[in-house]
Amino acid sequence: MVKVDREKCIGCGVCVSVCPEGFEIVEGKSRVKNENAKCIAEAAAKCPMKAILLNENEEKSSSQPQQQSQQKPSQPLERGMRRGRGRGMGRGLGRGRGMGRGRGGKF
Repeated sequence: MVKVDREKCIGCGVCVSVCPEGFEIVEGKSRVKNENAKCIAEAAAKCPMKAILLNENEEKSSSQPQQQSQQKPSQPLERGMRRGRGRGMGRGLGRGRGMGRGRGGKF
């Protein structure tokens, strides 16, 4: 069975361009026209939002949470990387900071 998750679908039309015999756009969202079309799997693979659900996708998504719980927790991030700022990405050159200019250097 093939389904389109209408919550995820953005109506981009990639599925229709890849598989016009399998999909159509109705009211700005994709809809399955013929789930027996040979190109359905290719359209599902090309969907940027992963909104096309095949039987095999549903089985994989139900088994993923179990696999994730068995994985080891990731190591803590390096210092300074938690807040999205790496070294050298701070305040810049203003107010005498950076480049070793001392206090109030002119630019």
